[in-house]
Amino acid sequence: MSEKFRQRLDSLISRGAFIRGEEVHELENTLTNYLETYSVLTTANGTDALMASLMALDLKPGDEVITPAFGFPAAVEMMCILNIRPVLIDVNWNTCNMEPALLAGALSSRTKAILPIHLFGSAASMNEIMQFAEANDLPVIEDAAQSFGSECFVGGKRKKLGTIGDLGCTSFFPTKNLGCWGDGGAIFVNREEDELVLKIRRILSHGQSRKYFHDEIGFNSRLDTIQALVLLQNMSTLNAAFTKRKEIAQRYLSEFQKISEIELLLDSGGLEVLNLFTIKVDQKQRDALKDYLLSHGISARVYYPQAIHRQSAYSSFIRKGSDLHVSEQLANVVLSLPCFPSMTELEQEKVIDTVKHFFRC
Repeated sequence: MSEKFRQRLDSLISRGAFIRGEEVHELENTLTNYLETYSVLTTANGTDALMASLMALDLKPGDEVITPAFGFPAAVEMMCILNIRPVLIDVNWNTCNMEPALLAGALSSRTKAILPIHLFGSAASMNEIMQFAEANDLPVIEDAAQSFGSECFVGGKRKKLGTIGDLGCTSFFPTKNLGCWGDGGAIFVNREEDELVLKIRRILSHGQSRKYFHDEIGFNSRLDTIQALVLLQNMSTLNAAFTKRKEIAQRYLSEFQKISEIELLLDSGGLEVLNLFTIKVDQKQRDALKDYLLSHGISARVYYPQAIHRQSAYSSFIRKGSDLHVSEQLANVVLSLPCFPSMTELEQEKVIDTVKHFFRC
């Protein structure tokens, strides 16, 4: 913790500016400049960012949103709350992200938006998704909760994930690429529309245009000032943190591609900042490898053990827009290994050596 951060934290505490302090506005401006987008609005968490984005597009009960069947179901959950029907399509085996070739088959007269997820920090196929969206006059909301700082090429231009669609959403949960000390999130507004920004701000503040004047239905979601200050501090070391994540991922790639039992996700060529380094292993070996790593003090987790359409909470709400066999298969084979900026070389070596020892390499 730097001395400058301590001084700013002391000043914040002495001012008592814990809600809507000046640091929140400073962070929003800093993020807007970093992302090179139109506006950024902070929220209490990433799920609220998804909820407010869906509400801002004026989606009605019965409207449909196409989204992938594999990943964390926060967006699907918010759709169910709003009585919007999630239409799930399958993902690509090599990337774990939405398969754009399946969008046409999922389209209906009720389709009102597309919501891709950039899973594990890897980019969904945004060129094809945006082409389809534009051809069918559909807005796009990107779930970039795991991919802050990752990039891809769209229309020949290098763009940060979350800034390509009409709206992007992220999470500042402590383990994310940019994290705070608790919960936090943000919406990236990528259209040059002041009214859209104002509408989202109203939604995030009980629908108020000004205090005690409620113009529409909203809810309460705001980033507290201490978390904004933490994020400003972490923004100052972001490039170093991203470099470290990329170095660890490249080291894993180099070592694990030699193990025939492991299948790796597609390498983007250095454009992505991975939040989770995920491998694919046959299910019986996957579960045994996970337990073996845990027995050696290495945290390895399965993200995600069930495809979204298999979750009982959402099954009555969703419509299948395609066959979902890849999503079901991935749930049986994915395993995520530790990959974080403070990871030492010795810790990396322990992960690599333990995996190799399991496979007798």
